[in-house]
Amino acid sequence: MARPGLVAVFGDLQEGPCELLVQALRTLGGPVLLLDALRGEPTAVPWALGPDGELTGTVSSEDGPVPLAALQGLYLRPGDTRRRPPGDDAARHARRQAWAQGWVDVGELSPARVANRLSAMNSNASKPLQSQVLAACGFAVPPMLLCNEPEAVLAFEARHGALIFKSASGVRSIVRPLDDQARQRLHEVSHTPVLFQKRLSGTNVRVHVVGEALFATEIDSDGLDYRYAGREGASTSLRATTLPLDVQACCHRAAQRLALPFAGLDLMLADDGQVYCFEANPSPGYSYYENATGQPIAAALARWLAGVGD
Repeated sequence: MARPGLVAVFGDLQEGPCELLVQALRTLGGPVLLLDALRGEPTAVPWALGPDGELTGTVSSEDGPVPLAALQGLYLRPGDTRRRPPGDDAARHARRQAWAQGWVDVGELSPARVANRLSAMNSNASKPLQSQVLAACGFAVPPMLLCNEPEAVLAFEARHGALIFKSASGVRSIVRPLDDQARQRLHEVSHTPVLFQKRLSGTNVRVHVVGEALFATEIDSDGLDYRYAGREGASTSLRATTLPLDVQACCHRAAQRLALPFAGLDLMLADDGQVYCFEANPSPGYSYYENATGQPIAAALARWLAGVGD
């Protein structure tokens, strides 16, 4: 087995995804550069491109200077850098934002394995656009309408039946049904476009693609949006499952087409017999699924980043 290479982890090191990855990297035994985006000391990330386009530069660490060229892998989960962490004044917050941008730039320019480059993450900024890519990869996508006209929404409902609505961008939102209460507020869509979709029935499956590895989790929930079922007094249970090979191939194809070596795909094995993909999350909160099922997602991610796995 190849010796694990140096992996840098930039993010909230007290958040589940970073915590599990750091544990897995330490178990793997390779060198790790830990960069706490919220609590670490923000420092400059000096980089330059050499005459042949190679990335050069050196960053400081507790163990001494680290050449950027030595990176085998980079995990980026900087979060919302616009929010000022407790204890940061305006000047320190500005340095922290520049620090985050520096590592994002390194992610774009480095030949290292990166999960994931910001340029690839941007596909999630438009769910309708991403849905076109997912459809081209073999998935069914639900009929959808991005709209700020109440009359058009009602016409769409008359044509397709029950609807749900959510944010059309990468900003997290709770999926809601277009019920009587929501219809009373439908005039509010005139202030901002909202994404409406045909409501489907079936089995929710979350898929994590990590390089060539794939982990599927079946979700059984009484809530419409299982992530927030507890708020509605509903229950949710998760279990590992295995998808048909053709569906697995669609998942890998989608991750490759979107340039996301690490992706979280939200599927539904629908009652109409089709496999729908709602979206591809470019920075998946995989720890929720790993903690519930024991699937070794973090270990697979660590191996991929460190160059000891596909």
